[in-house]
Amino acid sequence: MPDSTPTSRVVGGDVVGGRQRHVFVRNSNYYVLGTLGVFADGAVLWNYETTDFDGLRAAFDDGTLTLTPPEGAPLVITGTAKGTVPALESWLTPELLIGELADEVDKLNDRPDSARRCWDASVAYAADPTGANLELVREAYRAVPEHRRIYALGDMDQNDVPVRILLAEVGETIPARDEGRTLTVTPELREWALGYFRRSEAGVAGEQPRRVADGPETTVPLVVGGHVHPSGWPDPAGPEVLQIDYPAAVTHGGREYASVMHAYWALSTDDAGWHDRIAAASRGIDARSLGEEAPRRAGWPAARLGVMATLLRDKFERHPAMAATLLDTGDARLLYSDWASKYWSAGGANWLGRLLELIRSELATRE
Repeated sequence: MPDSTPTSRVVGGDVVGGRQRHVFVRNSNYYVLGTLGVFADGAVLWNYETTDFDGLRAAFDDGTLTLTPPEGAPLVITGTAKGTVPALESWLTPELLIGELADEVDKLNDRPDSARRCWDASVAYAADPTGANLELVREAYRAVPEHRRIYALGDMDQNDVPVRILLAEVGETIPARDEGRTLTVTPELREWALGYFRRSEAGVAGEQPRRVADGPETTVPLVVGGHVHPSGWPDPAGPEVLQIDYPAAVTHGGREYASVMHAYWALSTDDAGWHDRIAAASRGIDARSLGEEAPRRAGWPAARLGVMATLLRDKFERHPAMAATLLDTGDARLLYSDWASKYWSAGGANWLGRLLELIRSELATRE
């Protein structure tokens, strides 16, 4: 098995994508070579255990999981062999492995991983070289798993040298790209590193989209949704208002609901008690959790797309500022990120992204 391979699991009838890799699991007085899986919803699984990244870190801390079991300990490779552990060395530590897996979860959710965040911070600093922006580059670079930093820029000619030049003081000596060689950072070298990011970004920005007879002007898709704000929504909010769990009142059948998500899940059941409990939930995500437990009304799979479209239309008609945010996306393809549903998310049918595009077009037509 390579470093990691695709996997998936079914949650509530939907397929949740993931990645898996080998790890050693302690089982009483012996070790088993097992499979560790991480998934788009943040779940971590091995054997029959289901936890999260905090639980994964705790399992490494207490020895339940390890990358290098002690030499001579009993070892089982299920269905293949058993014996004793040979002398093993790993190029990873648990923290480096966890960093890799966190990047995989970001990719599964169409979010920038640590390398992309480092790139974006470096480009922002090159455009506005302030001390505050340099500190953001430093934080982003440190967040990239150490053994992967050399690949952070995706540039085999430069590796991560331009970033390390930016982070060094003038006069400081740093390792060069070629092993055994060094570089002394000069003002000229620092200016070259700034120019590297400015030229790279200009090259990306300067790419001309291929025009078709009746296609979108914008060829780069936008990812919306997928953000959780446990400390409260940003104020003022930006693209977050496009999420269905954003607190924006909608009405349906003469009743008001706190968000599209509240309304959608409350309407998915014809049990009055469940309906009212879902509608009264404090957050959209809580409404969904309750809705998943509630009995589903007859014919809901056939009706749910129309219900969602109706609720989204009401939301953007009732909230003009949110409609303006939707219109500001132009004609870009919208990819909706929602780990809980392949049906609504860009990981599957992307129906929420497609409905947002439809309503955006209707708003533009009306204007």
